[in-house]
Formats: sequence, structure tokens, C-alpha cells
Amino acid sequence: MVKRYHPLALQAGLTNKKAMYVRMQALGGFDPKLEVNGEKKIFEGKTYYDYVTSEIKLPLWYGLDLKGAFTTYQGDYVNPENKTPKSGLGYFGISVPVGRGLLMDERRAALKQAAIYQNIAVAEQQQILNDLFINATQSYAEWLNVWLNTQIYKKAVILAEIRLRSTTLLYKNGDKAAIDTLEALTLLQSRQQKLNDYETVLQNKKNELAAYLWLDDLTPVAPEKLNVKPDTTLLDIMPPVSLINRDPQTIAKQNPEVTGYSLKLNQLDIERRLKLEEIKPTLNFNVGLLNPGRSIFNNINPDWFQGNHKIGFTIAMPLTFTKQRAAYSLTKIKIQEAQFALAEKTNMVSVKYTNYRNDLINLDKQVLLHTSMIDNNKLLLDGEEKKFRMGESSLFLVNSREQKLLEIQEKINEIYTKRIKTIQYLKWLAYNW
Repeated sequence: MVKRYHPLALQAGLTNKKAMYVRMQALGGFDPKLEVNGEKKIFEGKTYYDYVTSEIKLPLWYGLDLKGAFTTYQGDYVNPENKTPKSGLGYFGISVPVGRGLLMDERRAALKQAAIYQNIAVAEQQQILNDLFINATQSYAEWLNVWLNTQIYKKAVILAEIRLRSTTLLYKNGDKAAIDTLEALTLLQSRQQKLNDYETVLQNKKNELAAYLWLDDLTPVAPEKLNVKPDTTLLDIMPPVSLINRDPQTIAKQNPEVTGYSLKLNQLDIERRLKLEEIKPTLNFNVGLLNPGRSIFNNINPDWFQGNHKIGFTIAMPLTFTKQRAAYSLTKIKIQEAQFALAEKTNMVSVKYTNYRNDLINLDKQVLLHTSMIDNNKLLLDGEEKKFRMGESSLFLVNSREQKLLEIQEKINEIYTKRIKTIQYLKWLAYNW
């Protein structure tokens, strides 16, 4: 239910769509572009100029641009170099970057980074779900713990009520002193107070748990309608062997947060390559074929090309490249920062995994130890009750034995809760739900 209906889970599902549109946006850098420019001037009855230029541009990989154009340029005062045949002038050519933009340009960088961002989006989605699941399971474990203690003290209150009635009856029969009834009443009140505390905490934990439960129309589940009991089989849950017997470094590599750092480092490397390219001078060559009319591929042959072509070049560069060198150096610093963060996060996940695994081993030992302690204290309580019935013990000692047993039962419930949480933390580190 949490994975299907919780708003954060639904939000995590949007990251993939967002990544898809980021990639689509980057692909837009390779969209063909159509441009039409025209202007006409008539003054005192004379047509000074009348021109229309239609151009389509197709960006290609490696910074290449294919261009096709058709121009009509007529008028009484047109510069001869701009005049075209009456049928118009067709152009087909290519622009080639030899300097800046040959190895990397903004549109290729954007597309490469968008491809990496799709993987980052997956990691972000996993991390959102990862945090959501760990928080939900921690709330569940705490709810289970309080529920178990509440059941213990419900039984304890019933026993205290029975003991008070029995002691009162024995007092009336002259077999017990009045102080024993006061002892029994004090014990009952103490347990009632403890039960009240647990019931309040149980209701609060139930409210916290309900916060993770939603319906399919983004309606939160009302806590008062949540009539459920915790699954006590979780007390004996065993983690997968594949989760325990793993190399910490391997666990770290599959952690979504570590994966995100690594992918962002790849994005920064693309940015570094782009900034390095910007340190080069701009050197673009343009070459194209000219043909009268709209049939730009007419008469294509070496002789025609020699007499009907258009060639140009552009050279531009700052004299010091101060801005470009600074941008490149800043990108290298960003990469170093990301490398440090990745190393720290990887190591932290490895350390946490090892610690949680050690904690789990210790908690398993604690469960066995406290189970044995419960059995032993039950035997001591039974013996004390027998001595009490024989008149060889006091109600105070019986209550003390029983209270000790209750404390150990509370302690083992706490250990069970820590054990469940520890297993969930191991799953959280390895993203193994």
C-alpha cells in the first residue's frame, strides 16, 4: 500500500517521466530549423530591393550542420553580389567545426548528460522509495513493540486484580494482614498507570503508522478506521543470507545514494570535456553548392562545382582565454568535490553495513539470553508463589519477582524491535526490499 498509494512513492514515479522529458529537451538540440527572411523596399515607384531567403538547417553529430537555402533577390539598386537569377538561387552546404566544437559541443554534452540523468532519475527514485520504506518499517516496528508491551500489562493488570481480590478475601478471613491488601492495591494501581501509558503511546504509534497508508485517490487512511494488529511473526524474521554474507564494498556500490554520486561524477566529466573544448579557438569551415532555381542538386559534377560554389570560414578566439580557463578549472574542482563526496559516502555505507551486521549478531545472542532469563524468572516466580501459599514468603517478594519478569519481557520486546529495525536498515543500505 505504501509503495502503490503514498504521495512520496507517486512522486518518485515522476522522476522517470522527468528524465524522459530532459532527454527529449536535449534531443531538441538536433531538431531541424526552418528560417525565412524577407524584405521589400519601394520608393517613388522604384523597387530598391525585394528579397526572400528560406533556409533549413539540420544539426548533425560531431558539430556538423547541413544547410539548404533558396533565395530570390531582385531590385533596381541591389548590390551585384546579392543578385540572383530570376528563378532564384538554391544552396546546399555543410558547416564543419575544426577547432572548438569538433570533439564536444553543447548539444552533444546535453544529450550525453540527459542519458546519464535517466540513470540518476532511477537512483533518485530508488532513494526516495528507500527512505520511505525505512521510515514506514521503523514506525511499524515501534508500533509492534508498544503493542506487545500493552498485551503484557493487560495480563499483568488482570493478575494484579485477581491477587487483590484474593488478598482482600484472606484479610477478611483473618489469614492476612491489612498491609498485604495495601501492597496488592499499590501493585494494581502501578500496573494500571503503566498500562494507561502504553495504551496512549500505542494510539500515537498507530496514528504515525496510519500516516503511511493512503487510498488510491490521495485520501489518507483515518487512524480510527485502522482496525489491525501487528504481525508478530516478524519477531522471528530472518534476513536473507545473501544480505548478510556480502562484501561491504559491493553493498555500497548498489546503494542508490552512492550510485547517484557516481553518476553525477560522470555528468561532471562531460561538463569538463565541454569546458576544455571551449579553450580552443573557433575555426569553422562552410562549403556549399549553388544552383539556379529550387533544384539544388542539378548539374552536380566536378566541373559545375568548381564554378558554382560558396566557401567561407570563421576564425575567432579571445587572446587570453581567461574566462574559459577559469570555467575549466572550476569544473575540475567540482569533480574533485564529487570524488571526495563519493569516497566518503561509499566508505560510510560500508561502515554502517558492517556495524548493522555486527549489531544483528549481537541482538540474536541477546534474544537467546533473555529468553533463557524469562524461563528462569518464571521458575523463580512459581517457586515464590508456592512459598507464599505455604506462608513462607511475602506478597512483596512475589510482586518483586513478577515485576522483574515483566521488566525482562519488556526488554526482550525492545531487543526484538531493534532486531527488526536492524534488518530493515541492512535492506535500506543494500536497497533490497
